[in-house]
Amino acid sequence: MTEEKSKTGQTLSDIAKGIQYTVNAAQDVVEKFYIKLLDRYFDEDQNPISMSINISDETSINVPLITLVTPTGMELEELDVDMSLRVDGIDTKKEITKAGDEIKRASFNISFASGGDKSGRDSNMIDLKMKFKKGDAPEGIQRIIESFANNVIPKDR
Repeated sequence: MTEEKSKTGQTLSDIAKGIQYTVNAAQDVVEKFYIKLLDRYFDEDQNPISMSINISDETSINVPLITLVTPTGMELEELDVDMSLRVDGIDTKKEITKAGDEIKRASFNISFASGGDKSGRDSNMIDLKMKFKKGDAPEGIQRIIESFANNVIPKDR
């Protein structure tokens, strides 16, 4: 391999970090979903938004609306990445570990391979397939809902 820099200035590590960023961004979407869920069912003073339901002429129940939802989100189940890369050079880099040891590692300078592959896909493209599945709500959300549900008690009017 030659020691020349890749035409794009990218290393394989840069590509891997970019893919990891994509996975993290998908997780951020899921986290924001649950934060918005709480915002929707609590007022600005952090009190639950409730509805009073009459169950008889003498009795009513104050029901926090969050107890009426079944929060399900999604989670990233699988990530498939397909790309063709050309190694333009290999550099040796020194790094210091957390234990203070100096190690050497290879850094691959890469660029996208020229031409297409057998499927006719442009090799300058990265095919990224993300598969999501239905996920359970985080335990904290489940406990919040459960604690409000357990406190729904009929009261005399």
